[in-house]
Amino acid sequence: MAADKKIISYEPMIHSIIQQLNILYDKDEYMQVGRIAVFEAVNKFDSSKTSCSESQFVYTLIRQRLIDEIRKVSRYQERQSPTEDNIIEIQAADDSYKLENTAQKVLNEREYRWFTLTLSGYSLKETAELLKVSVSTAKNIRKSARDKLQKSFLL
Repeated sequence: MAADKKIISYEPMIHSIIQQLNILYDKDEYMQVGRIAVFEAVNKFDSSKTSCSESQFVYTLIRQRLIDEIRKVSRYQERQSPTEDNIIEIQAADDSYKLENTAQKVLNEREYRWFTLTLSGYSLKETAELLKVSVSTAKNIRKSARDKLQKSFLL
């Protein structure tokens, strides 16, 4: 029961940190991460081992855990959506044969290689490694290929 009261007393701090980090979505989930961080911090805090106050210790742990959660969610989203190529996804679902033929005709060798890797589910970073180019160059290849494919489908 004492731990519950401590967690509740730190809820305004959790809200404040969520606002500072500009967390706009899934606030309830981040609140839960913050509550767990408070619980851990209160149990770990030992005033004889540190020169900071309990509230400073709790604040730091909450902030670290929320940032870790943001990074974790970001990494998950990158893996789950390796491509942002909506036109490719839509066209691939509708008429993959036409798309592949068009891609072979309008794309140069590197762009076509990017195209096939993207359809195979490789992330941009993985594609860059396989093409032996920087991520920035891979982005330029992607942009060029997208532009060519969009123009060919709009004609």
